[in-house]
Amino acid sequence: MVFGVACCIVSALAYTAVNICLRFMSTQFDKVWVVCMKELMTVVILAPWLLAQFFRGRKVLPGTRLLIVLTVMGLLTQWAGNLPVIWAMSKVGLSITVPVALGTNLTFSAVLGWLILRERITSMSAFAIVLMSLSIVLFSLGASRVSESITGTNVSATITILAVLAAVMAGIVFACLAIVIRRSVTGSTSPGIVVFMITFVGVITLGPWSLYQNGLDMVYKIPIADHLLMILMGTLNLVGFISVAKGLEITTVAHANVLTASQVAMGVVAGMVLFGEPPSSWLILGVCLAIAGIIIIRPAHEEELEVSTGV
Repeated sequence: MVFGVACCIVSALAYTAVNICLRFMSTQFDKVWVVCMKELMTVVILAPWLLAQFFRGRKVLPGTRLLIVLTVMGLLTQWAGNLPVIWAMSKVGLSITVPVALGTNLTFSAVLGWLILRERITSMSAFAIVLMSLSIVLFSLGASRVSESITGTNVSATITILAVLAAVMAGIVFACLAIVIRRSVTGSTSPGIVVFMITFVGVITLGPWSLYQNGLDMVYKIPIADHLLMILMGTLNLVGFISVAKGLEITTVAHANVLTASQVAMGVVAGMVLFGEPPSSWLILGVCLAIAGIIIIRPAHEEELEVSTGV
């Protein structure tokens, strides 16, 4: 149990570090390239492992139908999930984006599980969904101050609302990804190949598009230190996923939910301390509701949290 909690703590710290890097780079570099580099490290690390499994005679590639499903889900995850998250961070910062995306993720994981997998939503989970839905409304009310602190000018209400909605959309996409993983991971399809496919689709679509839009000069203009930071970010992203997946094997969902809530708190604090995102009564109340909802919600299956703990 202690080791399981430790794994979940490592995951929360790793994902928080990734979000801090994304927040920094969201206003510095091309967002598409940043997301591509974030996903690239997972591909680089998992590819040799999958090749080793293949040469040992184990089945690596899934069937054609599942391969198509994973490809489509990979496109949605990258273009309708990761990109909206980093764009939202550039507009409303960490303190709004992280709790909104995580809260939406857990909320829709429960709703989609009920609609698609016919899973029961307990009264406690329903109450948690109400709390997290209210928190999103409060975050929308407090987003304008954060947005103004990032840009230094008055930002239209439309932009701030769109940024919050972008985080909501990302949370919905990540919830759909959780459902796909739960339906696709079987005895013959390992989680490794699922994660590889999702990230590989991102690399082969995001990278060429960014280079087409900006040219190779963009790569040369990025300082080496920042490229190393992108590599570190991608490595930490994989560490976060592996840690929470391992932690959930030997600890409880309740523990994982508490540590997911700590990720929200760390993201908000990092936004305020590192990036000067101003606190407000709406923001503080929204964070409290989001954390309460995350702690008390009870997913029907622990596997949902493998994706939901990361933004």
